[in-house]
Amino acid sequence: MRGAERGLSVQSRTRTPTEETILDSKTQFKASGKRGRTTAIRVGVVGLVAILALAVGGVFLASRSGSTPSPAGGSTAGTSISTTTALPSRTPGIVRSITLVATIGTPALWTPAGLTWTGIQAAAAQTGATTSTVVPATSGEFASDLATAAQAEGAVVVTVGAAVDEAVRAAAVTHPRTQFLEMDVVVPDGAPANVHGLVFDEAEAGYLGGFVAASYAGSTGIGMVGDSQTDVRSANYAAGFQSGAQQANPNVVVALGYAGAPESPDKGRTAAANLIKGGSRVIMAMSSLSGIGALREACDQKARLVAVDTDAWFTVPDVGACLIVSVMKRYDAAVSAALLALAAGRTVPRLTMNDVSTGGIALSSFHTDPPDGFQAQLEAVLDALRRSPPRATAAPATAGPSASSSASGPSASSSASGQP
Repeated sequence: MRGAERGLSVQSRTRTPTEETILDSKTQFKASGKRGRTTAIRVGVVGLVAILALAVGGVFLASRSGSTPSPAGGSTAGTSISTTTALPSRTPGIVRSITLVATIGTPALWTPAGLTWTGIQAAAAQTGATTSTVVPATSGEFASDLATAAQAEGAVVVTVGAAVDEAVRAAAVTHPRTQFLEMDVVVPDGAPANVHGLVFDEAEAGYLGGFVAASYAGSTGIGMVGDSQTDVRSANYAAGFQSGAQQANPNVVVALGYAGAPESPDKGRTAAANLIKGGSRVIMAMSSLSGIGALREACDQKARLVAVDTDAWFTVPDVGACLIVSVMKRYDAAVSAALLALAAGRTVPRLTMNDVSTGGIALSSFHTDPPDGFQAQLEAVLDALRRSPPRATAAPATAGPSASSSASGPSASSSASGQP
C-alpha cells in the first residue's frame, strides 16, 4: 500500500515501471475511435478498490466555494454496460447504474479519469450498482452519450473536467431525476440542482507542496511553474505554495514562473530553466502539459521536484529520479464518497470541497530520504490541516487571478517568467 494510504510515513523505495507515459505532445492521451465495448481499468495497487470501498464511506461531505478544473483523459470504452456483482445498496434502488462519460482518449490508472473510475468501482462494490465507461468517438457525441447514460432508472453520470460542462448541464435539464457528478468543476449557482461539482482545495495542496519544497531546499531557493498568471488554479497553488514554504522556512526565497498556457511543454521548460537560473533548486509543477515540460526540464538540470494534481511517479515516470513527492487530488476518494452519499439517500451539495480532512488531498510515498526532523514536522502540519486548515487564502478562488494577492503572512518572493 502506498504511503498516502497507510498513514503518510516518509520512506524511500525503488522505482517501479508504469503502463502509461504522458509525453510532451499536444494530447496527453492516445485517442481511440473504437466504440461498442467496455474496458476495465487495471488497478496497480493491490486491493485499492476493496480498501477504498471500506475507507471512503465515512468521508465528510462539506460544501464551500470552489476550485478550478484541470485537464483529464478518458477511457477506450464503448456504450455497452459492464456489470459488477457487489453488496446490496444501503438504500436499494436509489443508485442502480454509474456511468463514467470520459473525454476522448485512454485513462491510465493514475490520471484523473483513471482514479475516478477506480472510485466508481469502489462505490459500486458497496451499492450493487452496475458500472460502465463511455468514450465518445468525437466531441460532438458527448451530448448523445450523456443522454443515453442518463436514461437508466437510478442513474448517476460522472464526468471529469470542464470540457463537457455545458453538455452536462443541458442533459441535467432533460433528465431531472438523474444525478450528475462533475469532477474538478466549479458548478455555478444557476446550474440545475441535479448537477454537483466535486472540487479540491488547491491552496491547501499548494501549501503542502511549499512546505515540502522548503524543507528539502536547505539554504537554496524554491520555485513553482504555473500555467499562466490569469489561471485560477495556478493562483490557488501559488498562494498555498508561498504560505507553506514560509511555514517550513521563513527565510526561503520563493520564485514563481509561468508557461503562459497549459498546453505548452516547451514554455514550461523555459519557465523552469529560468527559475533554476535564478537559484531555485526545488521546483513544483502541475500535471498540465506545460507542467510536465517544467518537471522534465528541472530534472534534466538536476533540480528536485514536487508534483501536484496527480502522482508523477506513475504519470511522468522519467522524472522519478528527481521526484521528492506528489501532492495528489484523490479523485477516487471524492467520487466514492459522493456516490455512497447518494446511495444512502443523503443530499450532495452543489459544490463539495475535498481536502486533507476528507481524504481528497493526500501525499504519495516519498522517494528520497527526509531531512532531520522532517517527519515530525510533517505530521504536525497534516494534523493541523485535518483540524483547522491554515489556508493561504480564505477560500480557493472561483474566478480571476486574485487568489495569490490575498495570501496571508510575509513572503520572500521573486518572479521568474517563462512567458514569451
